[in-house]
Amino acid sequence: MIRNLLESLHHDDFEKLAADIKHSLEAHRYWMQRITTALVTRQPITDSQFIAEDAHRHCHFGCWLERILKDELFQQGSFLKIEQYHKLLHDSARTILNQLNFNGEVDVEAFESFMQQQKEFFDMVMMLFEFSVLNKQQFDPTTQLMNRRSVDSVLANEYSRMQRADDYYCCIAMADIDHFKEVNDVWGHDVGDLLLSHTAKIFNDAIRRHDTVSRYGGEEFLFIFPDMPLPQAESVIERIRIKLMNASINHHGNLHSVTASFGVTQMCRHCDIKGSIKRADIAMYAAKENGRNCTVTIDSQAVTRQTSYDHLNNEITDLMRQHCKLVQHDSN
Repeated sequence: MIRNLLESLHHDDFEKLAADIKHSLEAHRYWMQRITTALVTRQPITDSQFIAEDAHRHCHFGCWLERILKDELFQQGSFLKIEQYHKLLHDSARTILNQLNFNGEVDVEAFESFMQQQKEFFDMVMMLFEFSVLNKQQFDPTTQLMNRRSVDSVLANEYSRMQRADDYYCCIAMADIDHFKEVNDVWGHDVGDLLLSHTAKIFNDAIRRHDTVSRYGGEEFLFIFPDMPLPQAESVIERIRIKLMNASINHHGNLHSVTASFGVTQMCRHCDIKGSIKRADIAMYAAKENGRNCTVTIDSQAVTRQTSYDHLNNEITDLMRQHCKLVQHDSN
């Protein structure tokens, strides 16, 4: 579940997740305080939000949880456990409050069960809160995309999925902003950072939710396209390239446009991740040599028809360059 979240959530999602959990926990602490006060003073509580059969659906935390569980991304793992623990906590609270309301006494065993449910619930929620806070550090502050360290775990997960299923496809693409050093030299690093942020937003807005784009280093970006064959990845990257080319930003009255060169290939179950990244990198540099602002692909299946799988792990740049194919854009 944690890995799936890391693959699927962007920087802003983690920010909101952490804030929502924090606010919901604060509301639940007030709920706990009301119950504790009632038990100490032996004052009955008859509010439906405490004793109703579905009280767990109406507290602040329950309303937040119900809202996010409408998103299939959260209908798994720890969030489903939190939903279960939250309901059990309310059930145990209702038990002791009913005892207090009708008998004026609370069974010790019921109270201990309530306290145990409280601990399990808060432990689970705090785990997710800490996860969301820590993973804010897994994003690049300039682009708000995953950084290289965090995207490595996504690559490892996709590689593992390929080992388990012979018919599973995953493509990757490297992108490098054209003439970026000149932008920094002429306009300064503030404009350079602005163009990085602008490019990242276009990239991020153009992919599917379960795709990934990260800042891989400097002005380089890495795309990961799970369950996508090479022809479709070519088409997606070309659409992104054209969208970037046609966009511009205004900085103090100066219009700045950006282009990038792209290299696309498949991940291969018969070679390591480093070998796949190497192929995408070779294709990207071939795009630079083709005049920049274009897309070049390397079909790993075509390479393996010519050489052995073992060679895919070696730096046989010359062989890879023979398989570079410039993607021709159809203006119609």
